[in-house]
Amino acid sequence: MRFAFWLLISLIAWFFVGTTLILSKDFYRALKQMGDNLVFDWLIAESHQSPLLLIWFIGLCLIGALLAISFIFCSYNNLFKASKKQTKAKPVLLLLIHIFFVIIMALHLGSMIWGYKYSGIELTEGSQYNFDKYSLHVNKVNYVDDIEVLKLKYKEMRQYHTSEGFHYKSNYIDLSLFENNTEILTQKAYMLSPIKHGALRITLSYFYMPKNSDVPGVKVVIAKNYFNELFFIFYALEIISILIFLIITWKKE
Repeated sequence: MRFAFWLLISLIAWFFVGTTLILSKDFYRALKQMGDNLVFDWLIAESHQSPLLLIWFIGLCLIGALLAISFIFCSYNNLFKASKKQTKAKPVLLLLIHIFFVIIMALHLGSMIWGYKYSGIELTEGSQYNFDKYSLHVNKVNYVDDIEVLKLKYKEMRQYHTSEGFHYKSNYIDLSLFENNTEILTQKAYMLSPIKHGALRITLSYFYMPKNSDVPGVKVVIAKNYFNELFFIFYALEIISILIFLIITWKKE
């Protein structure tokens, strides 16, 4: 428990170091570039350009790995044996919380290694984007709000993304996805409502104004993550099990 406690303190301190480093424009730019790609691809191709971020990320992974190992041994040496001896819910719930945590860490690792991610793809009405064995066609870009807002800088534009300034249900893109030249779906993508096809996810990031054009375009993110759904399922199970544990162990003074 002492080892796990200090690991958690180290994790909090390491995140604090990261948030402090973000004040540097170079570190922030490198972190954003990392987030725009699959982490494994970033490590291979671009991590050498940002040694400070690479060191911070390796430190984060080491703390996470040690914490996962600690949870595994704690689960086996203490909680598993206690749950076999006792019929009470407390040791069983504690064991489940630890197991869910280790599974979540493993899914994190899997999502960093397998799949792919293409960010900042600029598309206009009638254009297409080819990737892997797929082809993405933009049938329509529907934007009903003030076009002048799209000419602002990104940070300035964000303040207009309110319920009054940006109508989420009216602004969308109509896309067709082809696999090996065969159409497999045609669907509308909205902000915060991506198109899903198996492990594939097509997300509308935001609208923008292309140069020398009066017609809005869109920026999308295409990602293939085999563990996305499982991650959210086990994350929800982890939260539910912690809440149940708090309820059954709560004592009023």
